[in-house]
Amino acid sequence: MEEFIIFVVGALVSGFGTIIGFGGGVFMVPILIIFFGYSIEIAIGATMTALVPASIIASSFNLRDRSIDYLVGSLIQFPAVAGTVLGAFMVAFLPVAKLQIIFALFVVTVGFFMVKPEKRERIQRHSGIMYRIRRVPTSFIRKNRAKHLAYRLNGGVVSVFGFASGIVAGLFGIGGGFLQTPMMIKLFRMPPQIATSTSLFILVITSFTGFISHYLLGNVIWSRSLPLMTAFALGAIGGNLLKKRQGKMQDIEKLIGIGLLLAGAGVILNLLIKSNFGFSF
Repeated sequence: MEEFIIFVVGALVSGFGTIIGFGGGVFMVPILIIFFGYSIEIAIGATMTALVPASIIASSFNLRDRSIDYLVGSLIQFPAVAGTVLGAFMVAFLPVAKLQIIFALFVVTVGFFMVKPEKRERIQRHSGIMYRIRRVPTSFIRKNRAKHLAYRLNGGVVSVFGFASGIVAGLFGIGGGFLQTPMMIKLFRMPPQIATSTSLFILVITSFTGFISHYLLGNVIWSRSLPLMTAFALGAIGGNLLKKRQGKMQDIEKLIGIGLLLAGAGVILNLLIKSNFGFSF
């Protein structure tokens, strides 16, 4: 019975994570630990293993849909790897527990503003600091002809924010996907469908490297990982089918806001778990 419940929960988490571009790891790990009694190492190993096929399936859908921005994904991913390494080293010098509480509150606040209904006022998109930054040198225009969309980005700024998301991931021991998706939408004005697809493409690389790491550490127990892999794979298929019916960008943004609120709660749970187990995810 427990395996069946985990399977159902895993499919739902993966489906929701696919729609909003988070993947679902930040939700699934605390669920496995708190409600099903997994050790934190095995919970991380099982979730990382499950994210590999789920992210590949989601990216296959998005590849066919031509909604992945590979250039932006690369500009974020490679600096994020370097940032993760730096963040891991910074743990020894910074008050991580206090910073994590502040970070969780920040994530919840951003989530609240994404969920909050926008006022029916004319938004000035051609002013402000981010608008000016996007137009300085190293800026360029990206065009998605399949979706008839165009948006301006600054390569240097995208890389800096990718590096920052990596530092946060390494510092707090959490995945950076739930930071990168809203960052692409709110700061870089990328269309939500492009941002979520690009975030899932980045997850292909990060989940695979995470799986290899935890496999070598002995944290991947196949009897627990394989059912969750199947659940996440089915959830990714279902999430992509639902995403095609999700026509309004505002609806996706609200779902991302809900995801951030849940992720903020997950970060707080991570802090509580680390205080008891001395480990992070």
